[in-house]
Amino acid sequence: MSSGAPTNGLDQLKLQLDQLIAGCTSVQERQIGYGNLRCESSDWHRAEEEITNIALIYETPGGSTCQITIDYDHRSGQFSFLGAELERTVVTSEPRDVMAMIDQHIRGIPEKRLSFLHQQIDEWVGQGKTRSQLFAELNKLLQEEFLGGRITTTELRHGIQYAINRYAAVT
Repeated sequence: MSSGAPTNGLDQLKLQLDQLIAGCTSVQERQIGYGNLRCESSDWHRAEEEITNIALIYETPGGSTCQITIDYDHRSGQFSFLGAELERTVVTSEPRDVMAMIDQHIRGIPEKRLSFLHQQIDEWVGQGKTRSQLFAELNKLLQEEFLGGRITTTELRHGIQYAINRYAAVT
């Protein structure tokens, strides 16, 4: 996203985000496990405002898209984003506060992906799919063309174990 020495809070944040994302996408299995995590930014102007919007985007198994959004107000030098409970906006001038929120969220992506996979398995079981049909669906997710929508081999193992336990509970 940026190069050279950081000159302001936004530049610092972009540099740290580049490093964090690189750690989550260094190998394909890890990239899939973090839902093809990526970052995009855009600038917009209105009246006397100049805002940079930073979006961290990733997918859950099957391809549902999730996003973390941070705004940076160039005039005030402040970042704003939704707090963890999604009920209030946090405003700070410290890139480390933004990175703490992002880091916490990103560390939770693998767990969120597993939770989504479990919900999908529950839905398939609720639809009356047989074990072989369910395993075929999991195999499709393993081979999904859409990188972030794929599942990793670890997610596949967890999904199979969850499905076996789910069927044991139903029968």
